[in-house]
Amino acid sequence: MKRRTLLLSIITLLLFSSNAWANEKESTSHIRSYDSGSLIQSDGSLWLWGYNQSVPTRVEGKSDVVKTFSNIINEGDLVFSLQDHSAWYVPRNNIAESVKFVPLEGLQNLAAVSSLNDHVLALSSEGSISSADRLDNGNISSPFQTLSGLDEVANIDSYYEERPDYEERWIFLKKDGSVWKNTKALQGFEPISSLKDITAIAKNIALKKDGTVWTWPKEFDKNVTPSETLSVSQIQALSGIKTIKADRYSNLAIDQQSRLWFWGATVTGSSDNTTYHNENTPVLLTGVKDVKDAFFVERSILALTTAGNVYVASLDGEKLSSNAPFTLLAKNIQSIKAGPRHVIMQKADGALWGWGVNKHAQLGIGDYEFLYSSPVPVQKPILVRLNGSPVPLSNGAITRNGQAFIPLRSVFDKLGAEIAYDFNSKIANMNQSKTEDHPVSLEVNFKTSQTKVNGKAVKLTNPPFMVNGIGYLPLRLLSETLGAKVDWIQKEDTIEITTK
Repeated sequence: MKRRTLLLSIITLLLFSSNAWANEKESTSHIRSYDSGSLIQSDGSLWLWGYNQSVPTRVEGKSDVVKTFSNIINEGDLVFSLQDHSAWYVPRNNIAESVKFVPLEGLQNLAAVSSLNDHVLALSSEGSISSADRLDNGNISSPFQTLSGLDEVANIDSYYEERPDYEERWIFLKKDGSVWKNTKALQGFEPISSLKDITAIAKNIALKKDGTVWTWPKEFDKNVTPSETLSVSQIQALSGIKTIKADRYSNLAIDQQSRLWFWGATVTGSSDNTTYHNENTPVLLTGVKDVKDAFFVERSILALTTAGNVYVASLDGEKLSSNAPFTLLAKNIQSIKAGPRHVIMQKADGALWGWGVNKHAQLGIGDYEFLYSSPVPVQKPILVRLNGSPVPLSNGAITRNGQAFIPLRSVFDKLGAEIAYDFNSKIANMNQSKTEDHPVSLEVNFKTSQTKVNGKAVKLTNPPFMVNGIGYLPLRLLSETLGAKVDWIQKEDTIEITTK
């Protein structure tokens, strides 16, 4: 009778609805840290979203996670390190539903990761650099090998040079303020003699301790024999700079007065007709003040102010004028993590909000709408426990209209129930009858929303739904006769199921 009791408890959970979800006030956040596609809870658990995980989903099998690095290898991919100093890689795609872990052999005490074309480089907290090749499918070929000739490195960055073909260029900022570059591939390294007392690097620009900004070319005359010597020059328009940012085409700088500067490319057209319009002279952007941080995201500039406001300006057009308009996007934001086409923002109350492209569920809100032009709340990470143990879910719980929904298959698979789904009728059937005197069954019609428990229709306040082929059922009023107690532990964001 044990399996039947467990199955009944899950049906109880699926039928459970409490005003606690509808009326609860925002609970204190348990998020220790977050990235553009992951978060770490205060208990060291790792939660991912994107691709098949449309909302934050707890990763089973790995605990004591201390740090994450998102979008390093491919968009959505993740590298993370554990308390034992080991490093792991999570490749993401839109095919495999389960989350896979790949150990990154040869890496310890990970501080930073960067990839470009053929190589992945990792920086340890001790300042050493290790390298691994990228496979044809974009994944990492392990183990990593320590590169000789480099030590005491504080940061790494990379970009492409045209000489005349595209070539990888790696730049290394050492703890003593010197900047080094690779010579041929990753076979040798040498200092850039004219760069000293450097505090930050970003692509092909460097920030000196005195607040000046220096740069060197990325494009070279195809008719001239390539030279490894970098011609470094000061950007005269910039002084008193404290922060620099760069993507492949454009650059930003924040000065000591918290003013924002831009130079580089604006964009017109799309796809094969995209045209980049370069402006090499920095422009002071007067449309935003008191800038704390800034980012390039999906043909836009995002600026976070010291007051916690986020403003956005478009890079569409042949030129970005000094008085380019910035539009208020969000308030009460304390930090931002940016992906290539979206951002995740954390508010002062700890809640996460997303903005931008959501094609692969990058915003973690439970759907795959292509784009959100206004910020939307990332779904809260909700843990489901059965008799004190976490229930592994293929996808996390989703809250809609004040109710919590959980993925149907994850739970019933764990109980050994027979599950059948008809793709034409959109009807799912779950049965546990092989060893039971009193069979338990659940039938859900995802077309009509009709739900039956043991053949009896049940009226639901909010209908079941599907997200990316995953069926979700709502939690409704607890029936003590089904042999389970279901509690919502608000302070822990946990659904607790206890069987009698």
